[in-house]
Amino acid sequence: MSQTPIHVHVNVNPAADDIQYAGLAVPLNNEAHRLSNQGDYEGAERLHLQALEVKDHAYGTEDIRCAVTYNALGETQLRLNKLDEAEANLRHAVAIREAHNRFNLDAAVSRENLAQVLEAKHKLDEAKAERVRGAPTVCCGNYNCPGQLFKPDDMVTCGACKSVFYCSANCQGADWTGRHKGLCRKVD
Repeated sequence: MSQTPIHVHVNVNPAADDIQYAGLAVPLNNEAHRLSNQGDYEGAERLHLQALEVKDHAYGTEDIRCAVTYNALGETQLRLNKLDEAEANLRHAVAIREAHNRFNLDAAVSRENLAQVLEAKHKLDEAKAERVRGAPTVCCGNYNCPGQLFKPDDMVTCGACKSVFYCSANCQGADWTGRHKGLCRKVD
């Protein structure tokens, strides 16, 4: 039997930009996630912005490593109700991630995050369009879902707005009480 070779990228002598990235940006992002988990969204936003500055300097704003931070920054800004900033950063994350692979989990997560921003802006039709744009697979609308891709036809849809997709009734119930209930019935 012939096996497909596995290619591994190893930096034996990393460039200065890679050292700067690993030495500065990654710890900043990790600390930002820790602060976000503690509810300190202002502190998390500040650190994500610093990490983005390092990554932008090292790689440019279109690099896939920047997409991780654009996504995290957008999530944080959504929690801060900075909807315009969140939308801009998440649109950038989506564009970068889709340029690398439109149908992967990272792109779907960024599309779902962007859709949640659009929901918060009471643009339910745009939120649904953003979600299904990634078909044939999409993410569950429950932020705390384990994070896999699903076919929209196999998912539960919010019965009122038809804008959000869930992998199960449990995820739908969790998102309803935690986030979606206050946004659902608002009309575009």
